Amino acid sequence: MTRASSMFDLISDQGEERPYFETGGIGRSHGFYTGEEQYRLEMSRIYGRRWLPVDHVSRLKDKGAYTTLNIGTGSVLIIHGDDGIQAYHNYCRHRGYKLVEEATGKRQSLVCLYHCWVYDRNGKLKSLNGTYFDHFFEKEKNGLLPVRTEIRFGVVFIALSDDAPDLDASLGEFGEFARVYELADLECAEAKDYPVASNWKLVAHNVNESLHFPTAHKDLHRITDFDDAGTYDLKGDIVGAWQGIRNAYNSVSMTGRSGRTPMELVPEADRQKINWITILPNLLFGFTADYVMMQWVWPESPGTCFVRHFWLFHPSETAKSDFSHEAVFALWDKANYEDWEMCERTHRGLSNPLWTPGQLSLDEEVVSQIDSWVVAETADADGTDTTEAGPVKNGASGANGSNGSNGSNGANGAGTSETGKAAE
Repeated sequence: MTRASSMFDLISDQGEERPYFETGGIGRSHGFYTGEEQYRLEMSRIYGRRWLPVDHVSRLKDKGAYTTLNIGTGSVLIIHGDDGIQAYHNYCRHRGYKLVEEATGKRQSLVCLYHCWVYDRNGKLKSLNGTYFDHFFEKEKNGLLPVRTEIRFGVVFIALSDDAPDLDASLGEFGEFARVYELADLECAEAKDYPVASNWKLVAHNVNESLHFPTAHKDLHRITDFDDAGTYDLKGDIVGAWQGIRNAYNSVSMTGRSGRTPMELVPEADRQKINWITILPNLLFGFTADYVMMQWVWPESPGTCFVRHFWLFHPSETAKSDFSHEAVFALWDKANYEDWEMCERTHRGLSNPLWTPGQLSLDEEVVSQIDSWVVAETADADGTDTTEAGPVKNGASGANGSNGSNGSNGANGAGTSETGKAAE
């Protein structure tokens, strides 16, 4: 198969002009970023209704392998059973005890520590262990409650609602990036969770613009060029941008150099780029020629969230005896802590009810796109914006032409690391 010369050859035509570039954008209201009611609407109408990307298949290869995820006040267990990967509500059907606390692991049976109910890896109730319901209880009707689960491009998706929008339509042109960067075949070498004391949208903003690189990220700024950047106009519930890697380097890492073989299908023009693609609402990909980052932001409250960060590499590289991702991990772990401080200070600033929205630059189009999409998703049925920020405008499915930029990946708070091999 002939490799395309650029990702621009594989996606829809990119217009040179669009309305955003006439005036730029304006930030949203104080209530939009800090309000309890806005948070409630987001949890109900976005996180409670839409298909949500939750993990990568490489973390769930073996039968019995599982991961867990807290979403709002609920928890989801994702486990590889006999019929593949399936998600369940992570609580015992007896008294509601949270079944699994660990972030990841491997089990063939799931034991509730409260009253020793035992479930198998397919969610079926195997044993009641001392709770004597035999005369009125049907064991087969009391297995774990399943959550709708789908897999696309190696990404596990769940939906907590029966009326979630069509997943493939939402993903739009994402598949072109996933195919070129062989996303389904990659291996997660490390995962780390970070608590962040800010609204989740501020993290989504931060990781989708690179204007702050020169002041906040000296290591990233040395490797990447925030002036050599632009935004994409993508179909689907995705936004995206690209950013150049400086000519002296070939990898975004502390050393800036890598001996890893570039992924075969990555277009020549994209081998010196990062392609930043976000599946709305909350999963950012940093696609590079020698590795891929996945970074989620999950809301916990109007003023807190946590970020889950994966680093993925091609199996032909992870299989090598000298494979190391230390330089990659070191760069992004440091940048993450730098970013979280900025997000937290921004949240404290706009928590002031006297704060008024500021003008966005032409390079912050994706920030505006994210907010517009959230507004559209949380608006009343008649299209009324419920956030005091004015009427809903176009609902954001992409970014544009060659002027905007995208960005970094942030950092602050204590983190928990799950390491496959020594950290690059």
